[in-house]
Amino acid sequence: MQKIGMICVMALLCGGLLFAQHDKQKPPDKASDKGSVDKGAIEKNKATARRVFDDLWTAGRYELIDSMYEQNCVVHYATGPVSLQEAVAGGKEWRSAFPDLVMRADQVTANGDIVTVHWVAHGTNSGKGQGLPGKGKQGKAQGTSKFRFDNSNKIAEVWVDWNEDALRRQVAQK
Repeated sequence: MQKIGMICVMALLCGGLLFAQHDKQKPPDKASDKGSVDKGAIEKNKATARRVFDDLWTAGRYELIDSMYEQNCVVHYATGPVSLQEAVAGGKEWRSAFPDLVMRADQVTANGDIVTVHWVAHGTNSGKGQGLPGKGKQGKAQGTSKFRFDNSNKIAEVWVDWNEDALRRQVAQK
């Protein structure tokens, strides 16, 4: 599975994917909940979104997934939606390719139950995974992930936008 899924979870999980063209795959522009989300919940959701990058992507602590994500979470890429399990498998493969992967949430904003994270990732492609050569080249990617939280403050849906092709070109150069 060639997804960072959350090189941003995965999205990957923590470069070249674009938001899906179909309306059903686009993240909502506004909070999807009919009522308003209280400020405490918004701050908790923002903290959880940051943990995706700090704990899952950078530290590789996949045992924390159940505390952050709904079991039936859907992750949307430009290529289409995948299950959380598929996104996690793709994320683990990216971590294998980049064992020193660091993903940083640069900007985190919230609008109701939607948290948007602009992120940067960097690492050395010293391992095998995602069909990459593992020749020790540095790679850097940036992107945006939008997380929709449910009423229990868990991630129910994710939209990932990043340039995977650019990252592949960086590490494949001679």
